[in-house]
Amino acid sequence: MGFFDSDHHDDERGVDDWLMSYADMITLIVCFFAMFLSISVPKQQSMEEARENVAQVFAKKQETHQEDTAPAFDTEESPHIVAGDNAGAVKKALLDRMPSIIDNYRDSGQVDVQQDGDRITIIEMDSALFFSSGSAELSPQGKQMLAAVGESIHSGQFEGYNVTVEGHTDDAPINTPQFPSNWELSAARSAAVVRYFIELGVPPTQLRATGYADTQPKVANRDFSGNPIPTNQAQNRRVVIRLEKLDMQG
Repeated sequence: MGFFDSDHHDDERGVDDWLMSYADMITLIVCFFAMFLSISVPKQQSMEEARENVAQVFAKKQETHQEDTAPAFDTEESPHIVAGDNAGAVKKALLDRMPSIIDNYRDSGQVDVQQDGDRITIIEMDSALFFSSGSAELSPQGKQMLAAVGESIHSGQFEGYNVTVEGHTDDAPINTPQFPSNWELSAARSAAVVRYFIELGVPPTQLRATGYADTQPKVANRDFSGNPIPTNQAQNRRVVIRLEKLDMQG
Protein backbone atom coordinates (compact mmCIF):
# COMPACT_ATOMS: atom_id res chain seq x y z
CA MET A 1 0.00 0.00 0.00
CA GLY A 2 2.68 2.44 0.94
CA PHE A 3 4.53 1.77 -2.29
CA PHE A 4 1.59 2.73 -4.45
CA ASP A 5 0.96 5.88 -2.40
CA SER A 6 4.55 7.02 -3.03
CA ASP A 7 4.16 6.61 -6.80
CA HIS A 8 0.93 8.58 -6.71
CA HIS A 9 2.55 11.53 -4.96
CA ASP A 10 5.44 11.55 -7.45
CA ASP A 11 2.97 11.81 -10.38
CA GLU A 12 1.25 14.78 -8.77
CA ARG A 13 4.57 16.60 -8.30
CA GLY A 14 5.42 16.05 -11.99
CA VAL A 15 2.17 17.59 -13.11
CA ASP A 16 2.73 20.65 -10.93
CA ASP A 17 6.24 21.13 -12.27
CA TRP A 18 4.96 21.16 -15.87
CA LEU A 19 2.32 23.76 -15.08
CA MET A 20 4.86 26.03 -13.41
CA SER A 21 7.20 25.85 -16.41
CA TYR A 22 4.37 26.72 -18.79
CA ALA A 23 3.31 29.69 -16.63
CA ASP A 24 6.90 30.97 -16.51
CA MET A 25 7.14 30.77 -20.32
CA ILE A 26 3.92 32.76 -20.78
CA THR A 27 5.18 35.37 -18.34
CA LEU A 28 8.46 35.71 -20.23
CA ILE A 29 6.62 36.14 -23.57
CA VAL A 30 4.37 38.86 -22.12
CA CYS A 31 7.41 40.70 -20.73
CA PHE A 32 9.16 40.43 -24.10
CA PHE A 33 6.25 41.99 -26.02
CA ALA A 34 5.90 44.73 -23.40
CA MET A 35 9.55 45.68 -23.82
CA PHE A 36 9.27 45.44 -27.64
CA LEU A 37 6.31 47.81 -27.75
CA SER A 38 7.95 50.31 -25.43
CA ILE A 39 10.98 50.46 -27.74
CA SER A 40 9.17 50.43 -31.10
CA VAL A 41 6.57 53.19 -30.43
CA PRO A 42 8.39 56.53 -30.96
CA LYS A 43 7.59 59.73 -29.18
CA GLN A 44 5.47 62.26 -31.08
CA GLN A 45 8.18 64.95 -30.83
CA SER A 46 10.79 62.58 -32.29
CA MET A 47 8.47 61.76 -35.18
CA GLU A 48 7.94 65.44 -35.99
CA GLU A 49 11.69 66.13 -35.93
CA ALA A 50 12.36 63.16 -38.21
CA ARG A 51 9.65 64.28 -40.63
CA GLU A 52 11.13 67.79 -40.86
CA ASN A 53 14.63 66.44 -41.49
CA VAL A 54 13.44 64.17 -44.28
CA ALA A 55 11.48 67.01 -45.91
CA GLN A 56 14.56 69.27 -45.87
CA VAL A 57 16.75 66.59 -47.46
CA PHE A 58 14.26 65.97 -50.30
CA ALA A 59 13.80 69.71 -50.89
CA LYS A 60 17.55 70.18 -51.32
CA LYS A 61 17.75 67.24 -53.73
CA GLN A 62 14.89 68.63 -55.81
CA GLU A 63 16.54 72.06 -56.10
CA THR A 64 19.80 70.41 -57.17
CA HIS A 65 17.96 68.30 -59.75
CA GLN A 66 16.21 71.34 -61.22
CA GLU A 67 19.51 73.19 -61.55
CA ASP A 68 21.16 70.21 -63.21
CA THR A 69 18.31 69.66 -65.68
CA ALA A 70 17.66 73.32 -66.61
CA PRO A 71 17.82 73.64 -70.42
CA ALA A 72 20.75 75.52 -71.84
CA PHE A 73 20.08 77.36 -75.06
CA ASP A 74 22.79 77.75 -77.65
CA THR A 75 22.03 80.65 -79.95
CA GLU A 76 24.42 79.24 -82.56
CA GLU A 77 22.44 75.99 -82.78
CA SER A 78 19.05 77.74 -82.44
CA PRO A 79 18.96 80.53 -85.03
CA HIS A 80 15.50 81.75 -83.98
CA ILE A 81 16.70 82.65 -80.48
CA VAL A 82 18.38 86.02 -80.26
CA ALA A 83 19.97 86.78 -76.91
CA GLY A 84 21.51 89.74 -75.13
CA ASP A 85 22.62 92.81 -77.05
CA ASN A 86 22.03 91.00 -80.33
CA ALA A 87 18.28 90.97 -79.73
CA GLY A 88 18.24 94.69 -79.03
CA ALA A 89 20.21 95.45 -82.18
CA VAL A 90 17.94 93.32 -84.35
CA LYS A 91 14.82 94.83 -82.82
CA LYS A 92 16.06 98.38 -83.37
CA ALA A 93 17.00 97.67 -86.97
CA LEU A 94 13.57 96.16 -87.55
CA LEU A 95 11.67 99.09 -86.10
CA ASP A 96 13.79 101.52 -88.11
CA ARG A 97 12.52 99.78 -91.26
CA MET A 98 8.88 99.90 -90.19
CA PRO A 99 6.78 102.85 -91.41
CA SER A 100 6.06 105.51 -88.82
CA ILE A 101 2.31 104.81 -88.95
CA ILE A 102 2.99 101.48 -87.26
CA ASP A 103 4.38 103.26 -84.19
CA ASN A 104 1.15 105.19 -83.71
CA TYR A 105 -0.79 101.97 -83.17
CA ARG A 106 2.02 99.99 -81.54
CA ASP A 107 1.88 102.22 -78.47
CA SER A 108 -1.85 101.51 -78.06
CA GLY A 109 -1.32 97.75 -78.22
CA GLN A 110 -3.21 97.36 -81.52
CA VAL A 111 -0.04 96.58 -83.43
CA ASP A 112 2.89 94.41 -82.36
CA VAL A 113 6.15 94.01 -84.26
CA GLN A 114 8.27 90.96 -83.49
CA GLN A 115 11.55 89.56 -84.74
CA ASP A 116 12.07 85.79 -84.86
CA GLY A 117 15.81 85.40 -85.29
CA ASP A 118 17.30 87.41 -88.15
CA ARG A 119 15.12 85.95 -90.92
CA ILE A 120 11.48 86.40 -89.92
CA THR A 121 9.63 89.64 -89.22
CA ILE A 122 6.10 89.47 -87.83
CA ILE A 123 3.63 92.35 -87.83
CA GLU A 124 0.50 91.52 -85.84
CA MET A 125 -2.45 93.91 -86.05
CA ASP A 126 -5.92 94.12 -84.54
CA SER A 127 -8.58 93.18 -87.13
CA ALA A 128 -10.68 96.12 -85.96
CA LEU A 129 -8.16 98.41 -87.70
CA PHE A 130 -9.07 96.84 -91.07
CA PHE A 131 -12.53 95.28 -91.00
CA SER A 132 -15.97 95.80 -89.54
CA SER A 133 -17.54 92.92 -87.61
CA GLY A 134 -18.39 90.04 -89.95
CA SER A 135 -16.90 91.85 -92.97
CA ALA A 136 -13.89 91.27 -95.21
CA GLU A 137 -13.96 94.72 -96.84
CA LEU A 138 -10.93 96.86 -96.02
CA SER A 139 -11.66 100.11 -94.19
CA PRO A 140 -10.01 103.42 -95.25
CA GLN A 141 -7.94 103.29 -92.05
CA GLY A 142 -6.81 99.77 -92.89
CA LYS A 143 -5.85 100.73 -96.41
CA GLN A 144 -3.79 103.63 -95.10
CA MET A 145 -1.82 101.34 -92.81
CA LEU A 146 -1.36 98.65 -95.45
CA ALA A 147 -0.21 101.28 -97.94
CA ALA A 148 2.63 102.22 -95.61
CA VAL A 149 3.60 98.57 -95.05
CA GLY A 150 3.26 97.77 -98.76
CA GLU A 151 5.46 100.71 -99.64
CA SER A 152 8.20 99.35 -97.37
CA ILE A 153 7.90 95.92 -98.98
CA HIS A 154 7.83 97.28 -102.52
CA SER A 155 10.67 99.75 -101.96
CA GLY A 156 13.25 97.01 -101.59
CA GLN A 157 13.62 97.13 -97.79
CA PHE A 158 12.26 93.58 -97.71
CA GLU A 159 13.70 92.40 -101.00
CA GLY A 160 14.11 88.64 -101.01
CA TYR A 161 11.28 88.10 -98.52
CA ASN A 162 8.13 86.03 -98.84
CA VAL A 163 5.07 87.81 -97.44
CA THR A 164 2.39 85.62 -95.84
CA VAL A 165 -0.83 87.25 -94.66
CA GLU A 166 -2.74 85.33 -91.97
CA GLY A 167 -6.38 85.92 -91.02
CA HIS A 168 -7.49 84.93 -87.49
CA THR A 169 -10.93 85.16 -85.87
CA ASP A 170 -12.39 84.51 -82.42
CA ASP A 171 -14.62 81.51 -81.74
CA ALA A 172 -17.94 83.35 -82.11
CA PRO A 173 -19.73 81.46 -84.91
CA ILE A 174 -20.76 83.17 -88.13
CA ASN A 175 -23.25 81.83 -90.68
CA THR A 176 -24.08 84.17 -93.53
CA PRO A 177 -24.56 83.53 -97.27
CA GLN A 178 -21.14 85.08 -97.88
CA PHE A 179 -19.33 83.49 -94.89
CA PRO A 180 -20.82 80.16 -93.75
CA SER A 181 -18.12 79.87 -91.08
CA ASN A 182 -15.06 81.58 -89.66
CA TRP A 183 -12.91 79.69 -92.15
CA GLU A 184 -14.37 81.62 -95.07
CA LEU A 185 -14.23 84.91 -93.15
CA SER A 186 -10.57 84.55 -92.11
CA ALA A 187 -9.52 83.44 -95.60
CA ALA A 188 -11.42 86.32 -97.24
CA ARG A 189 -9.76 88.86 -94.93
CA SER A 190 -6.26 87.61 -95.65
CA ALA A 191 -7.06 87.57 -99.39
CA ALA A 192 -8.31 91.17 -99.20
CA VAL A 193 -4.98 92.27 -97.72
CA VAL A 194 -3.03 90.37 -100.38
CA ARG A 195 -5.11 91.88 -103.20
CA TYR A 196 -4.46 95.37 -101.84
CA PHE A 197 -0.72 94.70 -101.70
CA ILE A 198 -0.87 93.64 -105.35
CA GLU A 199 -2.64 96.90 -106.18
CA LEU A 200 0.26 98.70 -104.50
CA GLY A 201 2.74 96.96 -106.79
CA VAL A 202 3.98 94.11 -104.60
CA PRO A 203 4.73 91.13 -106.91
CA PRO A 204 2.07 88.40 -106.55
CA THR A 205 4.78 85.72 -106.50
CA GLN A 206 6.02 87.22 -103.25
CA LEU A 207 2.61 86.95 -101.52
CA ARG A 208 0.66 84.22 -99.72
CA ALA A 209 -2.81 84.30 -98.08
CA THR A 210 -3.88 81.95 -95.30
CA GLY A 211 -7.02 81.76 -93.14
CA TYR A 212 -6.85 80.04 -89.75
CA ALA A 213 -10.36 80.82 -88.43
CA ASP A 214 -10.27 80.40 -84.61
CA THR A 215 -7.78 77.49 -84.53
CA GLN A 216 -4.79 79.53 -83.28
CA PRO A 217 -6.03 81.82 -80.48
CA LYS A 218 -3.50 83.92 -78.60
CA VAL A 219 -5.55 83.69 -75.40
CA ALA A 220 -8.59 81.70 -74.26
CA ASN A 221 -11.81 82.85 -75.90
CA ARG A 222 -13.93 81.62 -72.98
CA ASP A 223 -13.69 81.06 -69.24
CA PHE A 224 -13.99 77.71 -67.47
CA SER A 225 -17.78 77.99 -67.47
CA GLY A 226 -17.88 78.47 -71.24
CA ASN A 227 -18.76 82.17 -71.09
CA PRO A 228 -17.09 84.42 -73.70
CA ILE A 229 -14.34 86.81 -72.61
CA PRO A 230 -14.79 89.86 -74.88
CA THR A 231 -11.31 91.33 -74.29
CA ASN A 232 -9.67 88.02 -75.13
CA GLN A 233 -11.83 87.54 -78.21
CA ALA A 234 -10.75 90.98 -79.42
CA GLN A 235 -7.09 89.94 -79.12
CA ASN A 236 -7.74 86.79 -81.12
CA ARG A 237 -9.30 88.74 -84.02
CA ARG A 238 -6.15 89.78 -85.83
CA VAL A 239 -4.25 90.06 -89.10
CA VAL A 240 -0.68 88.81 -89.12
CA ILE A 241 1.84 89.75 -91.80
CA ARG A 242 4.80 87.38 -91.74
CA LEU A 243 7.87 88.39 -93.74
CA GLU A 244 10.36 85.57 -94.15
CA LYS A 245 13.72 86.05 -95.79
CA LEU A 246 14.53 83.44 -98.44
CA ASP A 247 17.86 81.76 -98.93
CA MET A 248 19.52 83.34 -101.95
CA GLN A 249 21.25 80.63 -103.95
CA GLY A 250 23.43 81.42 -106.92
